[in-house]
Amino acid sequence: MSDTMHKLGSRTRRLPRPRCVGILLAILWAVYFCFLYPWFMNWGATSNERQMALPGDPPTERLPHSSRWFTRAITIHAPAPAVWQWLVQMGQGRAGFYSNTWLENLTGASIHNADVIHPEWQRREIGDRVLLARPDLLGGIFAHMAQTRIVALEPERLIADIPCRFVLESIDETTTRLLLRESLPSNLAVRVFNSVLWDPIHFVMEQRMLRGIKERAEGEPLVPPTIMLAARVGWVLAGTGLLVWFLARRRSRPWVMMPFAPAVLVVHSTGDWNAALAAFLAIGITAFGALTFGCSWWPSYTLLASAVALILLLAPDAYAAFGITLGLVWITVLPGCLFLGLQRRRTQADGLRTLSNSIKRGT
Repeated sequence: MSDTMHKLGSRTRRLPRPRCVGILLAILWAVYFCFLYPWFMNWGATSNERQMALPGDPPTERLPHSSRWFTRAITIHAPAPAVWQWLVQMGQGRAGFYSNTWLENLTGASIHNADVIHPEWQRREIGDRVLLARPDLLGGIFAHMAQTRIVALEPERLIADIPCRFVLESIDETTTRLLLRESLPSNLAVRVFNSVLWDPIHFVMEQRMLRGIKERAEGEPLVPPTIMLAARVGWVLAGTGLLVWFLARRRSRPWVMMPFAPAVLVVHSTGDWNAALAAFLAIGITAFGALTFGCSWWPSYTLLASAVALILLLAPDAYAAFGITLGLVWITVLPGCLFLGLQRRRTQADGLRTLSNSIKRGT
């Protein structure tokens, strides 16, 4: 019993103290509001683009004030008609949103990105419905919220809301500036809430969507195939290692259903194995920490969650970034675990040998 308590105590001492965690979190929040939030709210847009009037702006506002709108932009090395083909076919049940489907499908939205132009999806009209998730999600109780309608349309120039307002600005015959503009809530409480929760989540999806449109229009993948393959291997290794940990310990075996059940549900409802693996790892790592470290896990867990949030905000492709990170952790941790296991067996063998010699001497 004393050995068990000693091991648990040594594990606990390896974790950061709550006071240190609090100081680090305070620093992270300061960095977020002072630097990250202003950066991602108008990501990619120049000061002139943030202030200029764009098609679809309310007619009463010639120069929209930056406190009422946010504008994001990206340069695409393709003519405007080529970019337009990718925009007009967006939507759930159509071409998807060219974003992080592995995150979208965690909700069961069943969104799948297209990598080719579909002629049957090239026609849009004012009033057309744009689905943001499958209509029967959660029994259809959010069906009226999970959709928008086309409210503005100017072929090869303007389309809104799909789900936001896109404006195409031709730079020359082979280059297009794609601008995205959305309004900010007028209610201060809602704006504060959004700045903490909704705005960063929204940015993670929108910046990947803009990059997704760019890579498809240009015909060049954002992440090279070899890097993406390594990322996929990293995800699989991490999931396999976590599953082995749950099954190898009798005390933790019943808890494997906690991450396994949501993963199965995601696959069943969306067919997205990447999203299922993400669900398994997210819930499984949380359970792993709680079972291993107890209550002392949660302060450190907030730091881990903050690191995850930073990767989501800063990485051009979060799926690849997480996969590479998980693979590196696996490569780093596995040799250490094997070494400790061999060392433990050697210690046990030495103990048994000593005990056997003692018994022989006594007889």
